Amino acid sequence: MDDLTFDEFAAFIRQYWHVLHRKKVLPETQFERDLGLTGDNGDDLLKAAEKRFGVSLGSEETGGRETFNLGPNEYLFHSEGWNSSPFRLTSLFDSVEPRIREFTVGELFEAVRKARGTAGSTPGQVSV
Repeated sequence: MDDLTFDEFAAFIRQYWHVLHRKKVLPETQFERDLGLTGDNGDDLLKAAEKRFGVSLGSEETGGRETFNLGPNEYLFHSEGWNSSPFRLTSLFDSVEPRIREFTVGELFEAVRKARGTAGSTPGQVSV
């Protein structure tokens, strides 16, 4: 199997989210902060990456929690809709607020490479 490069993966992100060519997409680029990709769009991106690269980024039992080493109250993207209001219903019942990870393009790239069996850094690329 040929080795996926970060540039190829960044091109996929650019095309998927319609990122302007003048905007840099680097391993440290954060999906929410830098690209404005969140909520259902983030979930859709993960599914599109699975389809495009022929991988599975999670299992039925754990979803992507194991793949991305997420804690019990940690998530990759903020939710959309009424749950993102300052008055979260879950906070009435839960003592801990959800924590959103600063999820990067490099993290997703490495997860895809690992799922393809080609994990590991190459010169000029960052392992996360």
